Amino acid sequence: MASGIGVIDRVLARVGKRVVGCINRRGYLVVQARSTVRAAPCPTCRCWSGRLHGSYCRQLAERPVLDEQVVLSVETRRFKCLNNDCPRRTFAEDIHALAGRHQRRTRSHARALHALGHALGGEAARRLAAELGLSTSADTVLRELRRSAVTRRKHLPRVVGIDDWAIAKGHHYGTIVVDLERREPIEVFAGREATAVAAWMRANPSIRVVARDRAGAYSEAADIALPAATQVSDRWHLLSNLRDNVERMLHRLGPQLRQAAQQVTVGGVTLGRQGLPRGAGLRGWQRLSDDRRAARLALYEKVMTLRTQGGTVKGIARELSIDYRTVRKFVTSSAFPERAPRARGPTPLDAHRRYIEERIAQGCHCPTLIWQEVRQRGYTGCRATVLGCVARLLSPQGKPASAVAPVRTLPSPSARRAFGWLVGWRKLAFKEPKHVDHERFVQALCKIEPVVAEVRSLAREFLGLMHRRRPREFDRWLERLSKCSAPEMRSFAKSLRNDLAAVRAAFTLPWSNGQTEGHVNRLKFLKRQMYGRASVELLRLRVLGQN
Repeated sequence: MASGIGVIDRVLARVGKRVVGCINRRGYLVVQARSTVRAAPCPTCRCWSGRLHGSYCRQLAERPVLDEQVVLSVETRRFKCLNNDCPRRTFAEDIHALAGRHQRRTRSHARALHALGHALGGEAARRLAAELGLSTSADTVLRELRRSAVTRRKHLPRVVGIDDWAIAKGHHYGTIVVDLERREPIEVFAGREATAVAAWMRANPSIRVVARDRAGAYSEAADIALPAATQVSDRWHLLSNLRDNVERMLHRLGPQLRQAAQQVTVGGVTLGRQGLPRGAGLRGWQRLSDDRRAARLALYEKVMTLRTQGGTVKGIARELSIDYRTVRKFVTSSAFPERAPRARGPTPLDAHRRYIEERIAQGCHCPTLIWQEVRQRGYTGCRATVLGCVARLLSPQGKPASAVAPVRTLPSPSARRAFGWLVGWRKLAFKEPKHVDHERFVQALCKIEPVVAEVRSLAREFLGLMHRRRPREFDRWLERLSKCSAPEMRSFAKSLRNDLAAVRAAFTLPWSNGQTEGHVNRLKFLKRQMYGRASVELLRLRVLGQN
């Protein structure tokens, strides 16, 4: 304890005080300090005065010492100003280095609350402060956080990344701006409209490069406020736009996807539900899946009926209370878009599946006996998996699969999975090994629908151009894209031409929105930590104050 008091004494000596006593009062350690100065300057006229007017004691809360809560009782003297022309008659000596004006805690104590508020917010900071011996409330923590406003930047931003984030998804959005050179956020505010963003950009004319996504509002704001700045379209969003347009085309080609999948015969490992009759011998979750498909089919028929009556996409969505994207997908599809079956990964049963087929072919139709035999062979999975496998390999009448053999074809993939097989997206992003069945599916699809082969060539070439950064070849590729037979790809080419300068800059400049997306992720974590109840201004203080 003596060492702690010694540290306090050395700190108080910097403001002209010395420790004269220490008493324990109602669970608090009260450290009494007296003034050692005999004169002080007037804060208004800066004239020194040694004429004492009076004194009083300030009670300042300090950080705990050895689990003891500490209160400093600091004597503060008041002096009379000797300058007759000064409007101030008396003044108190300055202890600003120890505590701010009218504050009841030391700056050290306030910094601790400020750090807790930045890291945890209000209530969580209060709970942790109580464990650390800092008696406070959630309102006090937030007040300290707001009191120390974000300091003004010393470095003017030159290269920034800008992106939006959801205050309430689907309703209200905000904007975050990141200094890409210094790798730190510099502004967070509500709204993502062009007027709000342009107003902020006008206040920062030093910006030379703006990295953004494909949103039109940010492009318009940069054109208005910073016409001389270079806009850079984010490369990830360009690839994402390519994927979205190809998937939209594959949604439209749903019947062709199913036809191509039926032409690919596969082994027993990838056998799905194609051979089972609907509604008979199915489990509860399978019947539920069929019921949901029936409801979705009925919705599809309603949408198509309203469409034939002249309804618009958004009008149909309002009438049926569904999302307009669902209506658009139904309308653009040439047939009812079936949902792709869930992909099954490797299971412990795969190594024993051929043995099970051989035992069934030998005449063993007892699932329990087969399960016991498989366990003896080293199977470590559950019993229900083996019983389900045997049930699928047997017909509903109990006959072996050799008598009524299901069609072993590739399950129809979703549009996203088919896109990955077409251009190798999943192999690049998820390290998925190349499968011969997937390549056979792609070849069958390209043979059924030749436009898919054209789109595949264009998509793979775009991935290569983006990876190798070749802007000259990009111009020739864009000409080919504009003449593509698929309307979705021509629409993609039109969007690229509307933002051509920013797209070309993505090939030549090193900047992208990757940093910005990372800071958006951190911002969302802080927002969820605040349970969505605090204001955007408090969120701004926490995001910008942690740099």
